[in-house]
Amino acid sequence: MIWRRYRNELIITLSMLLMIVSLLYRHNTIKRLDRVNGEVKASLAQIGEIIALKKQWGDEKLTEKISRIKHSIDAEKIKQFTVRSKKLTAVLKDLSDTEVNALIVKFENIAVQITKLEVKRKGEVYNMEIRCKW
Repeated sequence: MIWRRYRNELIITLSMLLMIVSLLYRHNTIKRLDRVNGEVKASLAQIGEIIALKKQWGDEKLTEKISRIKHSIDAEKIKQFTVRSKKLTAVLKDLSDTEVNALIVKFENIAVQITKLEVKRKGEVYNMEIRCKW
């Protein structure tokens, strides 16, 4: 009998409770969707970077760029300079400090992976060994 008396209040209470639950559900869904969209954007940015790096590393002109570096060095300073199957092994001797810095900068600006870089100082000159792959 009492429920008939408070029927309208009960309906309003249940409808308010349903509205609050739906509001919380909507809020959580929007938050989850925003997080997923952020993850997708980050993944797309990473994929773009990977594609750009693959283009740089897969460039057919890398061997030509490295041979240009060889021609920029004096022949008497080259002890060994071999390029085989996308790998470079170079041993250079009697280099000045500016030449060593310039060579290191050139190798860092080319899309190669430097596996070994060893620079030894003998008085005023430097000996350098570098191994790269691409």
